[in-house]
Amino acid sequence: MREELFAQDENDSSKVSITQKALDKGIDLITRSTRDTVLVEKSEEKFLPFEGMIIRTINIETVGFDFSIYGNQKPIVQKVGRIANKLHTNTREKTIRQHLFIKPNQPLNPYKLGDNERFLRDQRFILESRIIVSPVADTDSVDLTVVTRDVFSIGASAGGSFPTAPLLKLYDANLDGRGQGLEFDILYDHDRKPRTGFGLAYSKSSLMGSLADLVIYYTQLNSGVSLGEENEFSTGIKIDRPLVSPYAKIAGGAGWSQNWSQNVDSKPDSAFLDYRYNIADVWAGYNFGSEKATRNRRREFVALRLFDGDFIDKPNQEEVIDERRYNDNKGVLGEFTFYQQDFFKTQYVYGFGRTEDVPSGYNLSSTLGYMKTMSISRPYTSIKLNYKGASKNGSFYELTMNMSTYFRHSIWEDAVIQTGGSYYTQAFSIGKFKMRNSASAYYTQLFNRVTNDWLTIDGNIIPGLRVEELDATQRISLGFESSLYTPWSLIGFRIAPFASYYWAKLKCPSCENQYQNFTGISLGMRIRNENLIFGTMEIKGTFIPNDDEGKSKFAVSFRKNLRFRKSDVYVTKPDLINYN
Repeated sequence: MREELFAQDENDSSKVSITQKALDKGIDLITRSTRDTVLVEKSEEKFLPFEGMIIRTINIETVGFDFSIYGNQKPIVQKVGRIANKLHTNTREKTIRQHLFIKPNQPLNPYKLGDNERFLRDQRFILESRIIVSPVADTDSVDLTVVTRDVFSIGASAGGSFPTAPLLKLYDANLDGRGQGLEFDILYDHDRKPRTGFGLAYSKSSLMGSLADLVIYYTQLNSGVSLGEENEFSTGIKIDRPLVSPYAKIAGGAGWSQNWSQNVDSKPDSAFLDYRYNIADVWAGYNFGSEKATRNRRREFVALRLFDGDFIDKPNQEEVIDERRYNDNKGVLGEFTFYQQDFFKTQYVYGFGRTEDVPSGYNLSSTLGYMKTMSISRPYTSIKLNYKGASKNGSFYELTMNMSTYFRHSIWEDAVIQTGGSYYTQAFSIGKFKMRNSASAYYTQLFNRVTNDWLTIDGNIIPGLRVEELDATQRISLGFESSLYTPWSLIGFRIAPFASYYWAKLKCPSCENQYQNFTGISLGMRIRNENLIFGTMEIKGTFIPNDDEGKSKFAVSFRKNLRFRKSDVYVTKPDLINYN
């Protein structure tokens, strides 16, 4: 008996030693203390030597705020980290396991491990994740150690207009370390009736380990689903399970919301748009080929979506009653997709040293459906092609081509062609600085417009500019940007100044001047603290030589929570082409 106990203690000691070594390795990979080069690595690369070995155990380890991704920090930052550790509850082991789709007693799939590592990293409350593989001596088995580093999930922000209409947000994206989010917003506006408005939202990531995200909300602040021009109250619920890996079989989701305009600004009845509408949306998809050989990443995905935007009450004003946004919009869409996608890890896209996952591969989908919009019922079809490429030096690009149309009486209606792409150079090291440049170009054309909106220019094309009064059928846009990531830090906040140039042209066949050009030149900076829940903040000043009225102007804009696109979604639900 004593020999058995001794052997058991020896085995436990060995497991502890393996786990500790894996934890040390995970911390080393998470921090940038010993490496100043920009990470460029395929997601599966580190796991390939262990392909096919049996997963014996999966251990979970979380590290606190005393471990920084930048290595050794100034004493004041270390002190802030210790305070954060006391206020913050690290993500619980059960919560991490709810986000795993790798299991013990299964052969190790390097690509699936890369998918799961990335899926963890995409959660709002997790800054970094690494999966460390430890071979078990004299066996064909391995132990896995999942190492995660949280962000400080408690946050607050102030907005609105000071001092007359301040807006305060309080939130925790990882309540008690359980992957639950709770947000409370309150607005006080002296000119509003009632003067106080609020919003409340609850979310749960990977509900009961299903990999499906739940959101329930109520708002009086026009921050839910909003289609109209007035301030809208809204309540809704949504659950969504993305296709997190090509080895997953199903994806889908459902949502419902009720929305109504509220005359909080005390407008006269003749000016206030009084309306109410409900939106119901449900979709489901099946992934063919999920059991294919490990290195075969080509898949086919079929999905069906039903949605119903039902206007219960419409505004009475004649000038808006025929607008698309104030009319029923319902339909059914079916989509078939061919795709193959891989990822590589890099940094310095929107983050300041954290790992960002860049996709590489293709997605070709064909959509068929039947739509009813503004009492017009017609078939709908579209073809969408998206190709993403990445090189070993860290540069990457994306090309898209989308075409869609409706059919009625054997005639094409509301046809759209949209094509373009973007290119990001590698992140160059200039001493302790990093620089990355990017360029984008897009072309959009409308044909035989019936119910579609005219083409517009908004802040996503040229910051500070809004052109929506033209009956434009063609749009060309270009953008260039150069960003410099500095090593400067103030209590963990890092900055990246940037310069941008934008150009866009609209064609309006019914206008006296058919072709109208607009430009914008911007200078600004992005600020981020990788320890905090909110993403990159951006403040930008843009000079516009000629706006829609032919006048020059200078616009200041502020955006927050900027991040590279979520990378856990291989395919999305069937949708209409969003050309504006």
